Amino acid sequence: MPQPGPTKSDIPFANVSLIKYKAPTSEVIRVGPIRLDVLEDGRNTDQRIGAVFITVPPSSPGPPQHWHQMHDETFLIIKGTGTFTSRTEKIIANVGDYVIVPPHSPHTFANDSPDEELIMYNSFTPAYYVNYFRLMAEMVKNSSDGKLTPSMAKEAMLHYATLQTD
Repeated sequence: MPQPGPTKSDIPFANVSLIKYKAPTSEVIRVGPIRLDVLEDGRNTDQRIGAVFITVPPSSPGPPQHWHQMHDETFLIIKGTGTFTSRTEKIIANVGDYVIVPPHSPHTFANDSPDEELIMYNSFTPAYYVNYFRLMAEMVKNSSDGKLTPSMAKEAMLHYATLQTD
């Protein structure tokens, strides 16, 4: 019996090519003291994956502890040391460490170092979660004191299937 020929999914697409990230041209999102450099916001991946560099200044907390109903998140430590908390457990992540956050896993991060910034590569699936960062940045911009309050963060999280652990 003859074998069927290749299907459309068995061959590369002629119109799909690699995309190189260029730092100076990336979108920058600022949420208070935290800087996010957008590497991929889903436009090139059919919303399957998003990625940012997160820069956290010394002695800075991250978001309130929270969990995601629908998406995965990963963090690769590029510079500094990150303190991740899940419920009451603390995990210290150093350069080269990779922290995986499956859906329904409570978590937050912080930079507890008094003098070194923390830089992490952060990926999330699906990619729509980058809009959560954009929303928080807009909330901070429109606030009277330029700060993100816990209630503002909670409101933003609810739009993206994310709940605080209160």
